This record gives sequence, C-alpha cells and structure tokens, in this order.
Amino acid sequence: MTWRERLAAAWGYPRLREELAETRKELADSRGKCAQLEDDLLRLVAKCDGLSDTAQRRGDTLARTRQSMEAFRAALLSFCPELNSVERLRQFYDCVAPEFDPDGFHLYFAAEEITGIRNLYECFPYEDACGCFEEADGHALLRYLTATHFEAVSWEVVPGTTYERAVLQEVDTSTAEYQAFERQLYAKALERMGFHEFLPPEPGKVQEQTKQRNESR
Repeated sequence: MTWRERLAAAWGYPRLREELAETRKELADSRGKCAQLEDDLLRLVAKCDGLSDTAQRRGDTLARTRQSMEAFRAALLSFCPELNSVERLRQFYDCVAPEFDPDGFHLYFAAEEITGIRNLYECFPYEDACGCFEEADGHALLRYLTATHFEAVSWEVVPGTTYERAVLQEVDTSTAEYQAFERQLYAKALERMGFHEFLPPEPGKVQEQTKQRNESR
C-alpha cells in the first residue's frame, strides 16, 4: 500500500466507523423486531388454537342441536293431529309463531300471495302519507289488507284536505269465501316458515301423486 492509499484510508476510517456503528444499530433493531414478531406469532398461534377448539366445541353443539331438532320434528310428526281444518291450522301457527313469525310477516306475505295485493300503500294513500305503515308489523298490515280484500272499509273525508281516511270494518268471518281464505292463509304461512311437511297435500296434488304411483307400476 502506498503512502497515498494509507493517507486515504486514514481519512476514511472515521466514516467507516460511523457506518459500522449504524449497521450494528440497524442489526440490533432488526433482531429486536424479529423477536417481537416471534412473540406475536406465538400469541397468534395460541389464539388460533383456542379459536379452533371453540369452533370444534360449537360445531359439536350445533350437530347435537340439529340431531335433537330432527328427533323432536319426527316426534311431532308422529303425534301432531292432521291439520285438516282452519282451527287446527290456526292453533299450530299460534304455537310456532312466537319463535318463527313473531312479527306476523310470514302471515302477511302469505295474504299478499293469496289476494294478489302487492302494494297495500296504494289502497290507503292517506294512511300511507301519515306514515301509518312505516313501523307497522305484519299483523297490523294484515288487518288493512284483509279489510280491503273483503271490502270491509268505509271512507270519510279528512277535514281541510282532499284525502279520505279509511275506517276499517269487521270482516264477516262466517262466509265460505273468508273460511277458504283463512285456510289458505295459515297453510301458506306455515309453508313459508318451513312446516310444509306437516300440511296435508292439496286435493289436486293427491290425485297427481296417485296417478304418478299408478304409472310407475
């Protein structure tokens, strides 16, 4: 090494020492971060194991619950009387509604399907403008729908407006038309709620099933 090279090396030594110190500091920081990441990884692995155990336990509970539900359903099918009347259909609906239709919307949507009245608000413009239907549950809506379908509504002019207010009358529930409607209503509501297997087949379907069985012989 010449004296020029030695002189250059001597001048560069402090800078090299600073670079070495910075490199050592960065290395120490990297090791600290690596150790922190390893700790985080261990915690996440432990958390993942805990969640996996929880998921397994809940899966087992869900499987047992489903098994119990199937057993209860089979027992109910065995002991349930045939739902061949409006009274029995209504009674069955009233038993399961608190869990499966607490707000009565299955019943209301079934009535929509039967009557073909899809937009109840157009039938009662004043009540709609007053916001009567905004927070109404299915039972309240069903009362309006049933009244308009069976023409059990009278109208009175609202003073100072061009609107007419609906006055709902009592529907005559003794007519054959209403009895047929109510039978369809509860049957369709129960079907919507998943209880179709408890319902007796419709007469047309019985004939179709009998025909299919005869043709398959």
